Amino acid sequence: MKGIEQLNMYPKSIYIYDMEQFQYEQNTLIEVLKKSPGTHACFSQSSDSDSETMSKFYINSNVKFDHLELSYFSNPLTLPLIATSIKLHGTRLNNYAIPGVKKLSLFQNSSGDRDQIYTFSSDLEDLYISARESIQVTLPPNLRKLSISAGPSSVDLVSEEMVNLEYFSLMFPNIQSFSETGIIAPNLKNLVLIHCHISNYDGLKQFQHLKDLELKCLSFPMSLFNDGCLPELESFTCKECLIHNTGDFDKSLSIFPPNLKTLELETCKFVNTEFSNWVLSDTLEILRISDSPFKDGFLGEYLKDVDVSGNELTLDSNFRIFHMVEEFTLYPYYLTFESSDFMYHLPNNILRLHLISNGEGKMSPLTQMVKWPSMLTDFAFRNFNIDNQTLELLNMKESNLEIIKICGGDVKKLFADLFPVSVKDLSLNDMGIQKLPDSFENLENLRSLSLFENQLRKVNSLKLPVSTLQTLNVCRCNLHLISPFLVSMLEEKNKNAELEICAWGNTNISVIDIRTALKSIKGLSLEVDDFDKTLTEISKHSSRLQCKYFVYDPYSKESKSSATEEVALDYDPDDLYDGSDSSLDEEDAGGDIKRRKM
Repeated sequence: MKGIEQLNMYPKSIYIYDMEQFQYEQNTLIEVLKKSPGTHACFSQSSDSDSETMSKFYINSNVKFDHLELSYFSNPLTLPLIATSIKLHGTRLNNYAIPGVKKLSLFQNSSGDRDQIYTFSSDLEDLYISARESIQVTLPPNLRKLSISAGPSSVDLVSEEMVNLEYFSLMFPNIQSFSETGIIAPNLKNLVLIHCHISNYDGLKQFQHLKDLELKCLSFPMSLFNDGCLPELESFTCKECLIHNTGDFDKSLSIFPPNLKTLELETCKFVNTEFSNWVLSDTLEILRISDSPFKDGFLGEYLKDVDVSGNELTLDSNFRIFHMVEEFTLYPYYLTFESSDFMYHLPNNILRLHLISNGEGKMSPLTQMVKWPSMLTDFAFRNFNIDNQTLELLNMKESNLEIIKICGGDVKKLFADLFPVSVKDLSLNDMGIQKLPDSFENLENLRSLSLFENQLRKVNSLKLPVSTLQTLNVCRCNLHLISPFLVSMLEEKNKNAELEICAWGNTNISVIDIRTALKSIKGLSLEVDDFDKTLTEISKHSSRLQCKYFVYDPYSKESKSSATEEVALDYDPDDLYDGSDSSLDEEDAGGDIKRRKM
C-alpha cells in the first residue's frame, strides 16, 4: 500500500478469482479501491463461502466501481448500488431492480433461472440478456438500448411504449412475426435481427425513424421496403440471408427507401428473383457486396465507397467508375475486365483503387499511358500477369501514389524510375523479377519495400534509401547473400540507420554472410528460417536475429545462385556475430565506428 501511495498509481482494473484468499487482505484492498476512481472489478467464485464473503464486502466496504463483473456464484446475491454497470455470468441476484444502475448484462447459465421473472429499476438504460431457459422480462420504460439473445428458450417480454429506446437487437428463433415481441418503440434508430424465423415483417412498419437495419441468418421478401416502409432508413446490412420473391417474378421490384446511404450484402441467396430487380436510391454512397450476385449496373453515379468480393465478376467494355467514387475495391476470385478503357477515365476524387483477383485476373492490354488523379494515393493490382510494357504504361511515376501493391507478373528486369517519389509502401510480389536496379535511392520517401517471391538471380550492390526505409521483405527470393542489400548502410552518413529485413524461405543463404552483416551493422535486424543450428542458438540471446519455423512450397522455382563472383566470403572469426552487441557499443562509445567492408 505504501508503494502505491508513493507512486500515486492506482489500479484501473482488478480481477479476483478466489474470494477465500481475498478476505485475508480485505482491509488493504478496500483502502486501495476507495482511492481508485473508475475501477473495473471482476470477481469469480471458487468455493461455497465466496457468496457470503462477497455480500459482506459489498455491504461494509462502501466501495464504488465503474463496472462490476460477477461470475458463477452459486447462491443468489444481494447488491447495493456498488456500480453503475454490472455484468453477471451464471450469477443470480435476489433483486435486479437496483436504483442507480444504468447498464446490466445477464448471461443465464443454469436451469435455476427457468421461469424466472425479471424486473428492473426505471434508472436502467442499457440491458443485455442471454437466456438459456424460458423467462419473463418486464422492461423498464427508460431503456435506450436492449439486446435479447435466446436459443430454443422462450422469452416473454412485457413492456409499455418505449419512447426512449433507440437500439434493439434480437436473436430469437421462436417468433414468426416481429409483433410477437410486443415492442412498441416509435423512436427506434437501430434494429438488429439474428436467427429469427420471421415470415411477417409488418411489425417493422412502426419504425418510421429507423436509421440502421441489420439482418443476419434469416429469410425476408424483396418487398420488405415497398409501400414506403422505413422512410428514414440510411443503412441496410444483410448477412447470410435468403431473399425471396413472394409475388409476380417479372414485376417484383424492391424499391429501397429514398434516404438509403449504405447497402451491405454478405453471402446472400436469391430465390425466384434477380438481384437486378433491386432499385437503389440516388442517395446510396456505400455499397459492399460479398459472395452475392452482383451486376455492374449497381455502380450508381453517387456512390463514394464500393467493395465487391465473391467468386466471379466480369465487367463489360462499357464499365466506368462513376465520378463520385472515393474508394473502389473489387476482390472476387476471378476478375475479368473486357476492356481496360476505364483506366483512362478514373474519377478525380478517387483516393483508393484496389483491383484484386484471388485467382486468375484478365484485362485487355493497356494501349496508352494512364493519367492518375492527383488525390489517388493507394493502388493495388493483383494477379493480372503484367509485363514490363504494362508496368510502363501504368505511368505510376507521374502519380501521387503512396501505397503501391502489385502481385503477379513477368517483369524480369525492374527499373526504379517507374515509380513515383511519393511512394512510401511498395510491394512487387511474385512479379517474375530476376534483375533489380542498381539503386532505389530516388524513392526518397520509401518506408517499406517488398520483393516477396521473385527469383533474384543477380543481386549486385543495391543502394537503398535507408534514411527512410524501415522494412525490406525478400522472403522466398532464393537468395544466397544478404550483404548486397546493405551497401548503403555501410556509408558514414547512414551509420545510425535501422533496417528490418525479413528473409525467410531462403534456405541456401550464407550463414557467414548473415553473421558478418549483423556484426558490422548495428542497425540491422534480420528474420530467417531456423535452418541452421548456429543461427538458431545465436537468436536465443539476440535482439536483432530471429530464426523461425516457416512452412513454404518445396516446389517453388529456384535459381542457381543469387551471388556474384565479385562478392568474397573470406572472413575473420572475430568478424562474426555471436548475438552480443557489446563490441559495437564499445566502438560507438569511443567515437570511432569501425565499418567493415563486406
